[in-house]
Amino acid sequence: MHKITTAFVVGAAGLSLLLSACGGEAKPTAAKSDAPAGGAAASVTTLTMQDIKYDKAALTGTKGQALTINLTNQGALEHDFTIDKIDGKATVDGKDAKSATAAVHAAVKSKGTAKVEITPNAAGTFEFYCTVAGHKEAGMKGTLTVN
Repeated sequence: MHKITTAFVVGAAGLSLLLSACGGEAKPTAAKSDAPAGGAAASVTTLTMQDIKYDKAALTGTKGQALTINLTNQGALEHDFTIDKIDGKATVDGKDAKSATAAVHAAVKSKGTAKVEITPNAAGTFEFYCTVAGHKEAGMKGTLTVN
């Protein structure tokens, strides 16, 4: 009987210590969000470039929401991702994405990668394509639909 009482007392003391160590008021933690200041969450997609084609012919985004497009060139040739006109902010690897002739232009060397970020200010449908001679005509193009 003495062994049972001792085991009970030791167990109760251990439980008491455990509960007091875990007790106290829980402090709220801030939730991490990918949402920009305006409140809309960022959207991320991958577009793979191969010789004379993209793996997707359609991309979607939301007006006022950042869209990240991770470009991967698996082809033997350099390819690019170009949008002639789109209203909004666009960067390629953190730098301005505008070129002399396009609102968005990201050249990607063979076996290379790039990250395009677009925050469109207007809804619409925008064509993207590769500017390498003959690639667009061979079908290396698609559409970005912004809702």
